[in-house]
Amino acid sequence: MKNGYFKLLFSDTESFVGLYPPEDGGAPIQVDEMRDYLVSKGFPNVDVVVLKKAVDTAQQMNLKIAAKKGIPCSESFRVTISPDKMTATCRFYPPSTGGAVATADDIKSTLRLEGVNKGIDEAAIDAYLANRNYCTDYVLARGEAPKPGVDASIEYFFNTNPNLKPKLNEDGSVDFFTLSAISVVKKGDKLATLTKEIPGEPGFNVVGDTLPPPEVRKLTLKYGRNIEPTEDGLTIISSVDGHASLVEDKVFVSDVYEVSDVDTSTGNIEYAGNVCVLGNVKTGFAIKADGDVEVRGVVENATIDSGGNVTIARGMNGMSKGTINAAGNVISKFIENANVNAGGYVHAEAILHSNVTAKGDITVTGKKGFITGGVVRTPESVSAKIIGSTMGVVTEIEVGTDPKVTLRINNLNAEVAALKKKVEQAEPALVTLTGRIKAGEQLRPEQILYFRQISTEYKEMKEELDKKLNELNELMDTVEVTSGRESCVKVESYAYPGTKITISDTSTVLSKPVQHGRFVKDGADVRVKGL
Repeated sequence: MKNGYFKLLFSDTESFVGLYPPEDGGAPIQVDEMRDYLVSKGFPNVDVVVLKKAVDTAQQMNLKIAAKKGIPCSESFRVTISPDKMTATCRFYPPSTGGAVATADDIKSTLRLEGVNKGIDEAAIDAYLANRNYCTDYVLARGEAPKPGVDASIEYFFNTNPNLKPKLNEDGSVDFFTLSAISVVKKGDKLATLTKEIPGEPGFNVVGDTLPPPEVRKLTLKYGRNIEPTEDGLTIISSVDGHASLVEDKVFVSDVYEVSDVDTSTGNIEYAGNVCVLGNVKTGFAIKADGDVEVRGVVENATIDSGGNVTIARGMNGMSKGTINAAGNVISKFIENANVNAGGYVHAEAILHSNVTAKGDITVTGKKGFITGGVVRTPESVSAKIIGSTMGVVTEIEVGTDPKVTLRINNLNAEVAALKKKVEQAEPALVTLTGRIKAGEQLRPEQILYFRQISTEYKEMKEELDKKLNELNELMDTVEVTSGRESCVKVESYAYPGTKITISDTSTVLSKPVQHGRFVKDGADVRVKGL
C-alpha cells in the first residue's frame, strides 16, 4: 500500500506539479495539503479547482503551474507533536527537480529544532530512508509512559470485619444471641504480614519532560502490646493467647474479660481489652472497655463505654438515664429509654423513647421493627418498619448531617462571636496607645505595662480567632459534602402523624400516615418516594 503524493518538477522555462496516484489501496492525494505545500514553495496562484479535477482522475500526470522555473527545494517533512507530547509524527514530501534528499542526520536535526529532544526512533528513520513513501505519516519519536509500581499491602490472618450484622430468622425475628465476632488467637499465631511497596519507574515525553510514576501506597505494621515482630519487621506474631482485633489499622491482642453479671459482686468494670458479660448489667453500674463489649443478657440503667462494638443480646432499658458510647457499632435486641452514641451503625428490633446517634446507618428490623418517641440521628440513612405511633407520639428522625459536627459548628459560632467582640473592644485602646507612642509621647510605667498586656492579649485573641475560623470553615465544607449525600428515611409499613423528618437542613412534620415509602430531600422539600 502506498499513498498518493505530489512532486515539484522544473524545465528550463516552466514549473509543474507531478501527481502520483495511490497504489494498493493507499490514501489519495489531499488537495488542500498540496495547495499549502505549493504556496509555501512560491506558487501562490495555483487553481485549486484545476488541482482537484486532476487529482480526481487518479492518473499520473504533470500539471503545469507556472510559466517560470521554480527554485529547487530539498526533501522536507512536517513535524506534528501529539497533544500529550508522547509521539512526534513526520509527513514527508519529495525533493523537487534538482533538490537534495534528506539524510538521517537531517531528519534528526530537524526534529530537535522542532523541540523533539528525546525518544527519537532511529530504526524508524532508517526504515523510512530505505523505503521512502511520501505524504505518509511516520512516527519517528516516542515517549515512554512511566511504569507504575506496586502498592504495599498487608494480609491479616484473623477476622478484621467488625460489621457482622444480626441474622434474620425465617420467622422474621432477629437472632441477637449468636453475635460474637471475637477472633481468638493463640500464642505464636501469625497475625499479619506486610508486603512492601515497589516504586515505579519514571517515563518521558518527546520534548524531554520527565513523567513521574504514580505514587505507591506505603504501609507499616501498626500494633499494640502482646504482639512481637519478626526480625525483618514484615510479620507480627501474638505473644499471648487472646483476642485479635483491628482498630484504625492497628492490631491489638488482648485477653477477653468474662463475668457472669455486672452487679455488686463485680462493681464497675474497666478493662484494656474486650469484655464479655454472660448475664446482665444491673442498674447503676458501668463498663469501660478499650475493645468490644458483649452482653448476653439485658442492660438496665447502666453506662457502657466501648472503644469497639457493643452487642446486647436481650436489649436495654435505660430508665431514661442508661447510656452507651461506642466507637464502633451498637447491636441490641431493643433500645428503650436510653441514650446511645455509635461511631458505626446501630441495629435493633425496636427503639422506644430513646436518643440514638450514629455515624452509620440506623436499621430497625425484625418482628416489631418500630421507632417510637425520642430522637434518632445519623448522617447516613434510617430504615424501620414503623415510625411514630397511632397515638401521635412525637418522634424525630434526622439524617444527612453528622450531629456531632452540627453541635461543634454551633459552639464555634458562639465562640467566634464572643472573640470578635473582645477583639473589637480591645482595638480602640490599642490604636490610641500605639498612636501616642509613634508620636513620641512618653508614657507612664503603668501605661507601658498596660500597653504590653493588651498587645499580648490582642495577639493571642487574634490567633485564637483565626484558629477557630479555620476550623469552622473546614467543618462547613464537611457539612456541604455530607449534605450532598443521598441520605433517606425508609419505612416499610407506616410512618404516623407527629413524626418529624429532617434531611440535612430541611424538615417536615407528618400530618397524615405515610405507607411504604422513602423520604428524600428534593430541593427545599422533603418528599416521599416509593421503596
